[in-house]
Amino acid sequence: MDGELICNYKKCRKRLNSFAWVTSCSHIFCDEDGAKEFNKSYTCPACENTLSGKFDIIRIDLQPNEQYKSMVLAGQKPETIMEICTRALSFWTYQAHQERTYQEYVATKAKERAVQLEQYYEQIVSRTQTELTSLKTQLSASKKELDTTKKKHNEIAEKLLERNRQYQKLQSLYDAMRRKCITPLSFEGNSGDGTPSLGSTDRKRTTGQSFTMPLSSGDDILRQQSHGHHNQQRKHTNSPPESKMRIRATTEQYSNSW
Repeated sequence: MDGELICNYKKCRKRLNSFAWVTSCSHIFCDEDGAKEFNKSYTCPACENTLSGKFDIIRIDLQPNEQYKSMVLAGQKPETIMEICTRALSFWTYQAHQERTYQEYVATKAKERAVQLEQYYEQIVSRTQTELTSLKTQLSASKKELDTTKKKHNEIAEKLLERNRQYQKLQSLYDAMRRKCITPLSFEGNSGDGTPSLGSTDRKRTTGQSFTMPLSSGDDILRQQSHGHHNQQRKHTNSPPESKMRIRATTEQYSNSW
């Protein structure tokens, strides 16, 4: 206690160094709280004992002057002086014991609170680690899914480029075949036997029907075109080209008409 008493009022607990109120139940209060409480009733604010005696409550000076010290016990018998000193020392011992008990209680409560906080924060740390592990797992799965998606995207992009190349080749082959099949007969107004020629709309429809073909894979078309090219080479070696025969027939037809 460092040589100073402490106010026993639970809401105060300040150190006493001037005037104080002392009770017969061995409690002491500061001047402010003692005056306030004892003006209300003669009940101890610490233990709630009734203090009805004349000397159950007294106001003392904790820093008495030298004259008071020399006169307060003057004329008393040694036995009385020793008894008074013994009771005063018992009061001081009781106050020290109460203060030690209170501090032990506070320390116990603080330890319990510390244990509760430690358990609480351990639970928070454990839950946080679990959530972190789960998030890491989800992140790893998301990365794998992203890699798989990128791989599929690249494969689809490559397939699309290949299909575009095949389409360009097929379009080129289609245009070449269409140019080869156009002859001067398609531009004549009338045929040689007097049959009226087809109109532009009918000619387009007929031409479109003649060029209608099922589209297969690019490899099949290329294979068919290569096979047809070889057949055309054989025909060229055995017979005159068809276009020359058509041009010759057209020339003869024009000469007969003139």
